[in-house]
Amino acid sequence: MNNTQAPQDNNDAVGQAYESSLENALQESKQYSKSLHTTIADIKDDPKTLAQLGADEVAKLKQSIQRDLFDAAYHLSESGQELKDWLGFDLMLIKNELWQKFTEATDKTTLELIKLKHIAANAEYHTGEIIGLGTLTCDACGAALHFHKPGHIPPCGKCHGTHFHRLNKPF
Repeated sequence: MNNTQAPQDNNDAVGQAYESSLENALQESKQYSKSLHTTIADIKDDPKTLAQLGADEVAKLKQSIQRDLFDAAYHLSESGQELKDWLGFDLMLIKNELWQKFTEATDKTTLELIKLKHIAANAEYHTGEIIGLGTLTCDACGAALHFHKPGHIPPCGKCHGTHFHRLNKPF
């Protein structure tokens, strides 16, 4: 094989692996009622794909699928526009089967994103629990507790309250 064919062959292999991985993840997530992103990350590496791409490229492929689905789902949930607007080009340029799989996966991802947003918006923190980083606000008095490193949440220094919420919501 000469050097002018290698990039196209690799792109074809990546494209086929992307579509195959997306389809396998959708099937597994339905079968086992798991999160699509968890399913993509856990998907077993197909020996044929590994032979064509290698382990590093397969790992990048999984991360790319997750990123694309999250980005598309975020677009749907935040913009109110259709998924085709996220693409930025005519749908006729995409193979119909791939578009159907991607749309189904994006719909599932959108539902997961909405669920995560709801959980994040209603997340409660309590004295004694561990927090990573960030600022919590006391539910009783509104005082801010700042965490620059992971640790246990103490009672509020102002009113000794024990219930907190994030100061800034992630979404």
